[in-house]
This record gives sequence, C-alpha cells and structure tokens, in this order.
Amino acid sequence: MNILFVVGEFPKLSQTFILNQMTGLIDAGHDVQILAKKAAPDRKVHPDVIRYRLAQRTFYYGTGRPGGKFQKTLEFAGGLVQLTLDRFIHKKGIHPNAFRDLFRYPNLILMIRALRRIDLTDRDVILAHFGPNGILARKCLDLGLLHGRLFTAFHGYDMLRYLQAKGQQAYQDLFRSQTMLLPISLFWKKRLIRLGADPSRTIVHHMGIDPDKFSFCPAQPASPVHIVSAARFVEKKGLSFAIRAVAGLIERGYDVRYRIAGDGPLHAQLQQQIADLGLEDHVFLAGWKTQDEWIDMMREAQMVLAPSITADDGDMEGIPVQLMEAMAMGKIVVSTLHSGIPELIQSGVNGYLVPEKDPDSLTETMASALKSPDLWPDLAGKARQTVADQFQIRRQNSQLICLLSGEPMKKKMPDGRLQAPPEAQ
Repeated sequence: MNILFVVGEFPKLSQTFILNQMTGLIDAGHDVQILAKKAAPDRKVHPDVIRYRLAQRTFYYGTGRPGGKFQKTLEFAGGLVQLTLDRFIHKKGIHPNAFRDLFRYPNLILMIRALRRIDLTDRDVILAHFGPNGILARKCLDLGLLHGRLFTAFHGYDMLRYLQAKGQQAYQDLFRSQTMLLPISLFWKKRLIRLGADPSRTIVHHMGIDPDKFSFCPAQPASPVHIVSAARFVEKKGLSFAIRAVAGLIERGYDVRYRIAGDGPLHAQLQQQIADLGLEDHVFLAGWKTQDEWIDMMREAQMVLAPSITADDGDMEGIPVQLMEAMAMGKIVVSTLHSGIPELIQSGVNGYLVPEKDPDSLTETMASALKSPDLWPDLAGKARQTVADQFQIRRQNSQLICLLSGEPMKKKMPDGRLQAPPEAQ
C-alpha cells in the first residue's frame, strides 16, 4: 500500500508511538510518506528517523515563519484565490463548505497551498494522527487534493481542549464521512461515541512498543532508591504531585534519587517547587532524552512513576508509552486511575494505581512496594507479559495493516480491540 501519515510536528521525541507505526509499516513493505505541518523543535532525534531516512519521506506544509497579521492575510487570500480558480475557471467540483472552512481552519490554507505543489494523490490510505489533522485531511480529500481511504487516530487532547476551542460539534463532518476512527483506548472510544461517532466505524487501536528493544532487567532492592519519570512538563503529567510524593518518601526515611526526563512550560515552576521543598539533592530535572538515554535511566531504576491527572482545562492523557517501556523492562510502575491507563495496569498485579492528585496515596503506595521486594519478581514478569500480549508493536502494526487494507476484520476481544492475526503473535 501507499500510505500517507498526516501529523503536526515531526519528528517529535515524545511521539515514538507514531514513529513505531511508520517504521513498522515500512518494514512490512509499504510505501510511507509523511505530511507534517512543521519540524519539531527537539534538538535530539530518535535514531530510527535517521535509520529509515524519514526526512526524505517528509513534506512540510507550514511556512516556518512567525505568521504575523500581514502574512496570515496573504496566506488566506492565496487560498481563497486558488479555490475560486478551481471553482469557476477549472470548473472543479468544490465542497459547498470549502470557502467557509478557510475561515474555520487556518491551517487548511497552508495545506491547500502545499498540495498544489506536492502530488500526493497516489496514496491508497491516509492515516491522520489526532482529530484536527483528520479534519484537514478530510477537507483536502473533498477538494480532490488527496486520494485514499482516511483513518484518524484519536489520542486524548483532540477530544478535550480542541473541542473547548472549536465546540462540541467540531467533528460532525468527519463523523458523517466514511472516515474510520481509531481511538487509542476503550476510554476514548466511549468518548467518541458520546460525541456522535458511528460505533461501527470506531475501533480501538492501541499504540505499542517493541519489547525486544527493552531488555528485561527487573527491579532489584538498592539504596538509594532510584525513581524515574519521562514527561513533557505540562499539568496533565502530574509531576508536581510526584515531587510531593517523593518528599513524603524522604520524610519516611528513604534515601531517594528521582530523575525526570523532559522539559516544557512548567520547568521553572517545578524547579522552584524542588527548591521550596529542599529536594535539590534528591530530585533532578534531566532534560529531554533520546530513547537510548531513557532506557539507560530506567535500567538503574527500581520504580517508574507516571502520576497523570486531569488538568484544570480538561486535558488528559492517552496511555503513556513510558509505562509500556518500563513494564517491558520489569520495573515497578506506579500510575493513576486516569484515562486508559487501567487498560494497561491492573493494580497489584502488574503495577500500581492510585487516585489522581493524591500525593499521600502515591507516597503510601511507593513505600508499601519498597517494603515488599519479595513481590517484585512476580510483578515484573506479569508486567512484561502484559506488554508482550497486548501492546507489542508488531502485533499492533499487523492489525493496523488489516484495517488499512480492508482485510476481513479479526475477532473482536471483550474490550473492543481487534484480536491480532496469528502471524503477529
């Protein structure tokens, strides 16, 4: 198949789940091209971006300029002229809402202008990641600028903050089309259906990882205790609660080293919190890490912490990939009863879950786990098995290929996911 990925920023270190799909489809012999708005600002690049020469497969439709009022006016005018020419000179069929859409979706103008220069009409399938990109792809299909069956993966924010900005009816055109919707968890599938999606075209497709890239090195008791997290420094990651929970462990007499890989808008706030709590010798903001650097951080850790929360603006997680990676390595994972995370972690069986925004429960759960190292081997084994059985990327990609190619649907599992083909097991 000829497959087009439609994404926002690319390549982005925090979105290895998209990268894993791209490389998996290339490995399976499919022709993958990428249409992205702009290059990610990350200074570091995942090695697979280089290994698979993804830069040569990527087209950017954003201008890369700051986009002042004058520039935006020119872009809008250019898009309007092009649509008018198509409508009245070339006599092409134009979707009746096309002119209205230019006002509603500013990025659509940029994409239209790019697709006038880049011919991507040879694609059999378009896979858009995040709902807004699905809308743009749908509009370009209606204009004849793209061809192929459209699939849109929904991850979380696109059903929350985006709808707050655009309204609860923002996806109705997408829902009325023949677009297949691929929410990454059963939690988000239910949300899409409540918004008006057709259940028959809404299929849970989990993101996944390659467990073979994460050597099994289960947690071993040690002092100091090493705890790690990887996250963008934004509210929904719950890092302020993690820092308070680690302070609680130290108050109980544990010698802790807590390293947080990542960066983001809350960097200064988190650094101030560490100083206010006197944790400069215990909690460290380690900056963005490549996957190999993150694996090294996990290798020496006993525990991986992901205290996700619902942000004040309603923003939520999907299922953090860092949890899958940690479980594949046999680490103790501690997270929250949030979004689709309970679809990955069964508390007390392959990890631990606590209520959101509850640092005392986080402290108590981590302390309890540290007091019971005899439970760690069984916990680690079940954690890795969960990833191998349900979130293994080769299996997920094999199922994705079935979906994209229109092959007969495989047997549905009780949670709404599709059973993987035997060859992927």
